[in-house]
Amino acid sequence: MQETSVAREPDARTATPWPWHRRLLVHYLRHEWPAWGRLYRLLGGERDAAWAAAGVQRVRGKLHGYTMPLDLGNWSERLSWCLARYHDLPLQVLLQRLVRDGDCFVDVGANIGMVTLLARRLVGDRGRVFACEPNPRLAGRLHGLVQENGLTGVRVVQSALGERPGVLQLREFGGHSGWGTLAAVGPEGTEVTSVADVPVVVGDELLAEVPAAMPMVMKIDVEGFEVPVLRGLRRTLQRGALVVIEIGEQHQRRAGFSGAELRRAFTEHGYIGYVLDYRRRGLWRGGRLRPLLEVEPHEVDALFVPPGELGRQRLGDWLPR
Repeated sequence: MQETSVAREPDARTATPWPWHRRLLVHYLRHEWPAWGRLYRLLGGERDAAWAAAGVQRVRGKLHGYTMPLDLGNWSERLSWCLARYHDLPLQVLLQRLVRDGDCFVDVGANIGMVTLLARRLVGDRGRVFACEPNPRLAGRLHGLVQENGLTGVRVVQSALGERPGVLQLREFGGHSGWGTLAAVGPEGTEVTSVADVPVVVGDELLAEVPAAMPMVMKIDVEGFEVPVLRGLRRTLQRGALVVIEIGEQHQRRAGFSGAELRRAFTEHGYIGYVLDYRRRGLWRGGRLRPLLEVEPHEVDALFVPPGELGRQRLGDWLPR
Protein backbone atom coordinates (compact mmCIF):
# COMPACT_ATOMS: atom_id res chain seq x y z
CA MET A 1 0.00 0.00 0.00
CA GLN A 2 1.34 3.41 -0.96
CA GLU A 3 0.52 6.60 0.85
CA THR A 4 1.56 10.15 0.07
CA SER A 5 2.57 12.86 2.48
CA VAL A 6 2.89 15.69 -0.02
CA ALA A 7 0.12 18.25 0.32
CA ARG A 8 -0.86 20.01 -2.86
CA GLU A 9 -3.62 22.38 -3.80
CA PRO A 10 -4.93 23.66 -7.12
CA ASP A 11 -2.52 26.02 -8.83
CA ALA A 12 -3.14 29.51 -7.44
CA ARG A 13 -3.98 32.22 -9.96
CA THR A 14 -4.56 35.91 -9.45
CA ALA A 15 -8.27 36.53 -9.06
CA THR A 16 -9.84 39.44 -10.93
CA PRO A 17 -12.27 41.86 -9.21
CA TRP A 18 -15.72 40.34 -8.99
CA PRO A 19 -18.59 42.11 -10.78
CA TRP A 20 -21.80 42.81 -8.89
CA HIS A 21 -23.76 40.06 -10.64
CA ARG A 22 -21.28 37.41 -9.53
CA ARG A 23 -21.49 38.55 -5.90
CA LEU A 24 -25.28 38.45 -6.16
CA LEU A 25 -25.13 34.99 -7.68
CA VAL A 26 -23.04 33.57 -4.85
CA HIS A 27 -25.23 35.16 -2.16
CA TYR A 28 -28.38 33.67 -3.72
CA LEU A 29 -26.87 30.23 -4.30
CA ARG A 30 -25.53 29.84 -0.78
CA HIS A 31 -29.08 30.22 0.51
CA GLU A 32 -30.32 27.84 -2.22
CA TRP A 33 -33.41 29.91 -2.75
CA PRO A 34 -35.96 28.83 -5.40
CA ALA A 35 -34.72 28.67 -9.01
CA TRP A 36 -31.07 29.04 -7.98
CA GLY A 37 -30.01 26.72 -10.80
CA ARG A 38 -31.72 28.89 -13.40
CA LEU A 39 -30.05 32.00 -12.00
CA TYR A 40 -26.69 30.22 -11.98
CA ARG A 41 -26.98 29.54 -15.70
CA LEU A 42 -28.41 32.99 -16.50
CA LEU A 43 -25.52 34.84 -14.85
CA GLY A 44 -22.84 32.72 -16.49
CA GLY A 45 -22.13 30.10 -13.86
CA GLU A 46 -21.68 27.38 -16.48
CA ARG A 47 -19.36 29.38 -18.76
CA ASP A 48 -15.85 28.16 -17.96
CA ALA A 49 -14.20 31.01 -19.87
CA ALA A 50 -15.92 33.60 -17.67
CA TRP A 51 -14.30 32.07 -14.58
CA ALA A 52 -10.86 31.32 -15.96
CA ALA A 53 -9.22 34.14 -13.98
CA ALA A 54 -11.16 33.58 -10.74
CA GLY A 55 -8.36 31.40 -9.34
CA VAL A 56 -8.48 29.29 -6.21
CA GLN A 57 -10.92 30.40 -3.52
CA ARG A 58 -11.63 28.96 -0.09
CA VAL A 59 -15.04 28.33 1.36
CA ARG A 60 -16.26 26.79 4.61
CA GLY A 61 -18.60 23.92 3.85
CA LYS A 62 -22.06 24.56 5.25
CA LEU A 63 -22.80 20.84 5.79
CA HIS A 64 -19.56 19.95 7.57
CA GLY A 65 -17.87 23.22 8.62
CA TYR A 66 -14.43 22.48 7.14
CA THR A 67 -12.45 24.74 4.81
CA MET A 68 -12.23 23.72 1.14
CA PRO A 69 -9.83 25.32 -1.40
CA LEU A 70 -11.54 25.06 -4.78
CA ASP A 71 -10.45 25.87 -8.32
CA LEU A 72 -13.17 28.06 -9.82
CA GLY A 73 -11.97 27.28 -13.33
CA ASN A 74 -13.29 23.72 -12.88
CA TRP A 75 -17.06 23.44 -13.31
CA SER A 76 -17.72 21.00 -10.47
CA GLU A 77 -15.46 22.78 -7.97
CA ARG A 78 -16.97 26.12 -8.98
CA LEU A 79 -20.51 24.90 -8.30
CA SER A 80 -19.43 23.42 -4.96
CA TRP A 81 -17.85 26.76 -4.06
CA CYS A 82 -20.95 28.73 -5.02
CA LEU A 83 -23.19 26.42 -2.95
CA ALA A 84 -20.68 25.99 -0.09
CA ARG A 85 -21.30 22.25 -0.34
CA TYR A 86 -20.58 19.37 -2.67
CA HIS A 87 -23.02 19.81 -5.53
CA ASP A 88 -24.39 16.22 -5.37
CA LEU A 89 -27.05 16.83 -2.71
CA PRO A 90 -28.98 13.50 -2.86
CA LEU A 91 -25.80 11.56 -2.08
CA GLN A 92 -25.09 13.78 0.91
CA VAL A 93 -28.67 13.53 2.17
CA LEU A 94 -28.38 9.75 2.05
CA LEU A 95 -25.02 9.74 3.86
CA GLN A 96 -26.40 12.01 6.58
CA ARG A 97 -29.02 9.36 7.24
CA LEU A 98 -26.60 6.41 7.09
CA VAL A 99 -23.45 7.56 8.88
CA ARG A 100 -23.30 7.92 12.67
CA ASP A 101 -20.81 9.02 15.30
CA GLY A 102 -18.17 6.33 15.87
CA ASP A 103 -18.59 4.65 12.46
CA CYS A 104 -15.89 3.67 9.99
CA PHE A 105 -16.42 5.33 6.60
CA VAL A 106 -14.58 4.18 3.47
CA ASP A 107 -14.48 6.59 0.51
CA VAL A 108 -13.37 4.60 -2.55
CA GLY A 109 -12.64 7.08 -5.31
CA ALA A 110 -12.32 10.04 -2.94
CA ASN A 111 -11.28 12.53 -5.64
CA ILE A 112 -10.73 15.93 -3.95
CA GLY A 113 -12.47 14.96 -0.70
CA MET A 114 -15.97 16.43 -0.89
CA VAL A 115 -17.52 13.26 0.57
CA THR A 116 -14.55 12.58 2.83
CA LEU A 117 -15.08 15.89 4.66
CA LEU A 118 -18.77 15.25 5.24
CA ALA A 119 -18.01 11.73 6.46
CA ARG A 120 -15.41 13.03 8.93
CA ARG A 121 -17.97 15.40 10.43
CA LEU A 122 -20.50 12.57 10.74
CA VAL A 123 -18.21 9.92 12.28
CA GLY A 124 -16.76 12.41 14.76
CA ASP A 125 -13.60 12.03 16.79
CA ARG A 126 -14.44 8.43 17.72
CA GLY A 127 -14.82 7.31 14.12
CA ARG A 128 -12.44 6.56 11.28
CA VAL A 129 -12.31 7.56 7.60
CA PHE A 130 -10.34 5.87 4.83
CA ALA A 131 -10.02 8.14 1.76
CA CYS A 132 -8.80 5.97 -1.13
CA GLU A 133 -7.61 7.91 -4.19
CA PRO A 134 -4.97 6.55 -6.61
CA ASN A 135 -4.43 9.81 -8.52
CA PRO A 136 -1.28 11.28 -6.89
CA ARG A 137 -2.33 14.88 -7.57
CA LEU A 138 -5.74 14.38 -5.97
CA ALA A 139 -4.30 12.39 -3.06
CA GLY A 140 -2.00 15.33 -2.42
CA ARG A 141 -5.00 17.63 -2.23
CA LEU A 142 -6.66 15.23 0.22
CA HIS A 143 -3.61 15.45 2.47
CA GLY A 144 -3.84 19.24 2.21
CA LEU A 145 -7.47 19.15 3.39
CA VAL A 146 -6.57 16.94 6.35
CA GLN A 147 -3.70 19.20 7.39
CA GLU A 148 -5.50 22.51 6.84
CA ASN A 149 -8.51 21.42 8.90
CA GLY A 150 -6.53 19.59 11.57
CA LEU A 151 -8.49 16.39 11.01
CA THR A 152 -7.72 13.29 13.05
CA GLY A 153 -8.88 9.80 12.22
CA VAL A 154 -8.62 10.35 8.44
CA ARG A 155 -6.24 8.10 6.52
CA VAL A 156 -5.44 9.05 2.93
CA VAL A 157 -4.55 5.97 0.89
CA GLN A 158 -2.94 6.72 -2.48
CA SER A 159 -4.01 3.44 -4.04
CA ALA A 160 -6.81 1.97 -6.10
CA LEU A 161 -8.79 -0.95 -4.71
CA GLY A 162 -9.05 -4.16 -6.70
CA GLU A 163 -9.32 -7.93 -6.67
CA ARG A 164 -5.59 -8.49 -6.24
CA PRO A 165 -2.56 -6.31 -5.43
CA GLY A 166 -0.45 -4.94 -8.26
CA VAL A 167 -0.04 -1.93 -10.52
CA LEU A 168 -2.53 -0.69 -13.12
CA GLN A 169 -2.81 2.32 -15.41
CA LEU A 170 -5.06 5.17 -14.34
CA ARG A 171 -6.34 7.21 -17.29
CA GLU A 172 -7.90 10.63 -17.03
CA PHE A 173 -10.26 11.61 -19.84
CA GLY A 174 -11.21 15.05 -21.06
CA GLY A 175 -8.93 16.76 -18.55
CA HIS A 176 -11.51 16.16 -15.82
CA SER A 177 -10.42 14.42 -12.60
CA GLY A 178 -13.91 12.94 -12.16
CA TRP A 179 -13.32 10.93 -15.33
CA GLY A 180 -10.31 9.07 -13.99
CA THR A 181 -10.63 5.31 -14.45
CA LEU A 182 -8.67 2.07 -14.62
CA ALA A 183 -10.71 1.17 -17.69
CA ALA A 184 -9.07 1.56 -21.10
CA VAL A 185 -12.04 3.48 -22.55
CA GLY A 186 -13.60 6.68 -21.26
CA PRO A 187 -16.89 8.49 -21.90
CA GLU A 188 -17.85 8.71 -25.55
CA GLY A 189 -16.17 11.57 -27.37
CA THR A 190 -13.45 12.15 -24.78
CA GLU A 191 -9.71 11.70 -25.20
CA VAL A 192 -7.10 10.48 -22.75
CA THR A 193 -5.39 13.53 -21.23
CA SER A 194 -3.09 11.78 -18.72
CA VAL A 195 -1.89 8.30 -17.82
CA ALA A 196 -0.22 7.15 -14.60
CA ASP A 197 0.81 3.81 -13.14
CA VAL A 198 -0.91 3.43 -9.75
CA PRO A 199 -0.72 0.80 -7.00
CA VAL A 200 -3.69 -1.48 -6.33
CA VAL A 201 -4.53 -2.94 -2.91
CA VAL A 202 -7.19 -5.44 -1.84
CA GLY A 203 -9.89 -3.76 0.21
CA ASP A 204 -10.24 -6.65 2.66
CA GLU A 205 -6.54 -6.35 3.51
CA LEU A 206 -6.72 -2.58 3.92
CA LEU A 207 -9.71 -2.79 6.26
CA ALA A 208 -8.61 -5.84 8.26
CA GLU A 209 -7.54 -3.53 11.11
CA VAL A 210 -11.07 -2.14 11.60
CA PRO A 211 -12.72 -3.69 14.68
CA ALA A 212 -15.56 -6.07 13.82
CA ALA A 213 -17.87 -4.22 16.22
CA MET A 214 -17.40 -0.86 14.42
CA PRO A 215 -20.27 -0.20 11.96
CA MET A 216 -19.03 0.49 8.43
CA VAL A 217 -20.42 2.61 5.60
CA MET A 218 -18.79 2.74 2.15
CA LYS A 219 -19.08 4.98 -0.88
CA ILE A 220 -17.68 3.53 -4.11
CA ASP A 221 -17.38 5.60 -7.30
CA VAL A 222 -14.61 4.39 -9.60
CA GLU A 223 -16.00 4.96 -13.10
CA GLY A 224 -16.70 1.37 -14.15
CA PHE A 225 -14.11 -0.52 -12.07
CA GLU A 226 -16.58 -1.28 -9.27
CA VAL A 227 -16.72 -5.05 -9.90
CA PRO A 228 -13.01 -5.71 -9.15
CA VAL A 229 -13.27 -3.43 -6.12
CA LEU A 230 -16.15 -5.53 -4.77
CA ARG A 231 -14.35 -8.79 -5.47
CA GLY A 232 -11.60 -7.58 -3.17
CA LEU A 233 -14.17 -6.75 -0.46
CA ARG A 234 -15.84 -10.14 0.03
CA ARG A 235 -14.97 -10.39 3.73
CA THR A 236 -15.97 -6.78 4.31
CA LEU A 237 -19.37 -7.34 2.67
CA GLN A 238 -19.85 -10.49 4.70
CA ARG A 239 -19.45 -8.47 7.91
CA GLY A 240 -22.36 -6.26 6.85
CA ALA A 241 -21.23 -2.85 5.55
CA LEU A 242 -23.76 -0.37 4.14
CA VAL A 243 -22.61 0.49 0.61
CA VAL A 244 -23.50 3.44 -1.63
CA ILE A 245 -22.19 2.73 -5.13
CA GLU A 246 -22.50 4.28 -8.58
CA ILE A 247 -24.23 2.02 -11.10
CA GLY A 248 -24.10 2.83 -14.80
CA GLU A 249 -24.25 0.10 -17.42
CA GLN A 250 -22.13 2.10 -19.85
CA HIS A 251 -19.43 2.59 -17.21
CA GLN A 252 -19.40 -1.14 -16.50
CA ARG A 253 -19.19 -2.11 -20.16
CA ARG A 254 -16.31 0.25 -20.86
CA ALA A 255 -14.37 -1.52 -18.11
CA GLY A 256 -15.31 -4.98 -19.42
CA PHE A 257 -17.94 -5.81 -16.79
CA SER A 258 -21.71 -5.55 -16.41
CA GLY A 259 -24.31 -4.23 -14.01
CA ALA A 260 -25.48 -7.81 -13.45
CA GLU A 261 -22.01 -8.75 -12.16
CA LEU A 262 -22.03 -5.76 -9.86
CA ARG A 263 -25.42 -6.64 -8.37
CA ARG A 264 -24.41 -10.31 -8.02
CA ALA A 265 -21.43 -9.27 -5.87
CA PHE A 266 -23.99 -8.01 -3.35
CA THR A 267 -26.84 -10.50 -3.69
CA GLU A 268 -24.54 -13.45 -2.99
CA HIS A 269 -24.16 -11.96 0.49
CA GLY A 270 -27.90 -11.33 0.93
CA TYR A 271 -27.85 -7.59 0.22
CA ILE A 272 -30.90 -5.75 -1.14
CA GLY A 273 -30.47 -2.77 -3.48
CA TYR A 274 -32.32 0.54 -3.35
CA VAL A 275 -32.25 3.91 -5.09
CA LEU A 276 -32.93 7.24 -3.41
CA ASP A 277 -35.56 9.34 -5.16
CA TYR A 278 -34.84 12.85 -3.92
CA ARG A 279 -36.90 15.79 -5.13
CA ARG A 280 -37.06 19.52 -4.54
CA ARG A 281 -39.91 21.90 -5.31
CA GLY A 282 -39.22 25.44 -4.16
CA LEU A 283 -38.39 25.24 -0.46
CA TRP A 284 -39.82 21.71 -0.14
CA ARG A 285 -37.41 18.80 -0.08
CA GLY A 286 -38.17 15.13 0.31
CA GLY A 287 -37.13 11.67 -0.72
CA ARG A 288 -37.82 7.98 -0.50
CA LEU A 289 -36.05 4.73 -1.24
CA ARG A 290 -37.34 2.50 -4.00
CA PRO A 291 -36.14 -0.99 -4.97
CA LEU A 292 -33.24 -1.07 -7.42
CA LEU A 293 -34.39 -2.25 -10.86
CA GLU A 294 -32.60 -5.03 -12.71
CA VAL A 295 -31.59 -2.49 -15.35
CA GLU A 296 -31.77 1.15 -14.35
CA PRO A 297 -32.53 3.50 -17.25
CA HIS A 298 -29.95 6.03 -16.05
CA GLU A 299 -26.74 6.15 -14.06
CA VAL A 300 -27.68 6.09 -10.37
CA ASP A 301 -26.21 5.98 -6.89
CA ALA A 302 -27.52 2.73 -5.44
CA LEU A 303 -27.65 1.78 -1.76
CA PHE A 304 -27.03 -1.87 -0.90
CA VAL A 305 -28.29 -2.90 2.53
CA PRO A 306 -26.97 -6.07 4.21
CA PRO A 307 -29.15 -8.57 6.06
CA GLY A 308 -29.54 -7.87 9.74
CA GLU A 309 -30.58 -4.89 11.83
CA LEU A 310 -28.06 -2.23 10.76
CA GLY A 311 -30.00 -1.05 7.71
CA ARG A 312 -33.32 -1.05 9.55
CA GLN A 313 -31.82 0.90 12.45
CA ARG A 314 -30.29 3.54 10.18
CA LEU A 315 -33.01 3.89 7.55
CA GLY A 316 -36.22 3.21 9.46
CA ASP A 317 -39.23 4.53 7.56
CA TRP A 318 -37.11 5.24 4.49
CA LEU A 319 -37.19 1.53 3.66
CA PRO A 320 -40.13 0.47 1.44
CA ARG A 321 -42.77 -1.53 3.23
